[in-house]
Amino acid sequence: MGASGLKLYPYQSYEVYGLSRNPFEQLASEGITDVESIHVYQEVDMRLQMIVSEVIGNKSSIALSIVGPLGMGKTQRLKTIAKAIEENRGKAIYVKVDTNDILKLTRDIFYSLKPPKSRTNIFLENLSRKLGFIDRLEKMLSDRNEYKSRDIAELLVEQMSRYPYCALLLDELENMGSASEREKIQFFEMLRHFISTMPKGCIVAFASIPEAYEEYSRIFPAFFMRLHYEFKLRPMSLDEAYELVKKRLNRVRVRDTDDPLYPFTEEAIRLIHQLGKGNPRQILRLLHYVLSEAAKHKFDPIDDYVVTTILEEPKSLEEYLTRIPKEYRDLVEAIVFEFNGGPVSYIQVAKAVKRPGIQVYDQLNELIRLGFLVGDPKGNYKVPDYVRKFLEEGQAEELKGE
Repeated sequence: MGASGLKLYPYQSYEVYGLSRNPFEQLASEGITDVESIHVYQEVDMRLQMIVSEVIGNKSSIALSIVGPLGMGKTQRLKTIAKAIEENRGKAIYVKVDTNDILKLTRDIFYSLKPPKSRTNIFLENLSRKLGFIDRLEKMLSDRNEYKSRDIAELLVEQMSRYPYCALLLDELENMGSASEREKIQFFEMLRHFISTMPKGCIVAFASIPEAYEEYSRIFPAFFMRLHYEFKLRPMSLDEAYELVKKRLNRVRVRDTDDPLYPFTEEAIRLIHQLGKGNPRQILRLLHYVLSEAAKHKFDPIDDYVVTTILEEPKSLEEYLTRIPKEYRDLVEAIVFEFNGGPVSYIQVAKAVKRPGIQVYDQLNELIRLGFLVGDPKGNYKVPDYVRKFLEEGQAEELKGE
């Protein structure tokens, strides 16, 4: 206690609001153990539950797609399907697509039947002996020009038929969008044949952003005609945003409050929902940043005026960089310091930060959606005009000092 009797809070302590920590830090469902307790259920969740019940209850086989922009909860829905299948002694193959190489992607699918514990060749040789299909698979995948779509699908059906229930779940399928058209057709033909002959009690589901989904539909309509359901995720309503905030805050409360939204006001959440355009991940990012900054200054309560004050344009280059989500900061720092703010291609940025090109491409586009970067007609990336002014001012100061 201070001399005046007021309790002193450490820098950026959330105790001022009766919270143990910032509950909006984890944006994605990965890493949250009891994600169901904070998930905001929409109509799509009820329909997916009915589909899973139909598959398990009647040994049906169903193929579906989940389509929506980044941050709309596609991964969470696929993981829910996987959990339901595995809770019923089934096998769920979940693959987060991180390549445009159909040979690697196909291997990832098959190796998920028994994930390698080591990347050594010795282990893979042992695995090959234990699971004879690996040898057969490698012969099929010796050359992408000889990719045997039908044979690969039949081998996958053979292996999945060993389980009472099974699921093939492909996440972020847009990441194979840069493959050649021929290879995409080969891969979708493999999926089409798998769906046509899949075992009883099987779910095939994949998730994609809308732009890639439209392109794939155009290239291979025969595959998409095989789907039984197509789920297009919608933005969160304002009431669902209130529920999201209440659930997250409730997890970390250390002091009771009459208002489940406290320290936020309804007007603050309404503004954040509007700024995030109903996208759950965008809303969580904004909530995390606003609560973090508000705690530093002990704003109480956090109303729409506080939100506006915190989210106004940065006053310096340093402030701009501190607002960038940690997992993307190295990309923006490379654009700022190595390419003088851009414009720069995603390949140049990937080389600078030594990370996979597809991953960098996705994250740069996410930064555009968040408003931290802008694109140009040539597909390059650059900082917004107000950041450009910071760079020009910095250069002018350097010239003065010389």
